[in-house]
Amino acid sequence: MITETLFMSSLALGNPELDLTLPEPPVAEVQRISQLERKRKRFQFVDVTNMPTDEQLRRSKILHALDVATTIYGLKNASVKEGNPILPGNPNAGQLIGQKAVLLTLYHHNAEEGQIVFMNIATGVAVLRNIYVINKYE
Repeated sequence: MITETLFMSSLALGNPELDLTLPEPPVAEVQRISQLERKRKRFQFVDVTNMPTDEQLRRSKILHALDVATTIYGLKNASVKEGNPILPGNPNAGQLIGQKAVLLTLYHHNAEEGQIVFMNIATGVAVLRNIYVINKYE
């Protein structure tokens, strides 16, 4: 690959008539990306330099959804208590989902990539613990 790149570069540099300028990006695409950036920064109040990837954010949403689902199941079927100090000992589904929706929106817009990765690991452990507790007390 490097050999081919060097060969093509030498051909391009050897031909002064070859136009190597890049075309302008489509206006619609530039506007779409600008709208996405503005939407992303709507809830951002911290300067984030190392943005998490879409895949990391998707994993976070899936893990937190599993956390809520296993917590709701455990509260209804295994007679366990919620361990989150922000919530009451036996929150209803609306309280769990509301808390996750608000906090995750703020967290996803203000966290660095490494923080999201760490939180994904911690949430995965929480889901596994929920499953363990459900199996133990059900």
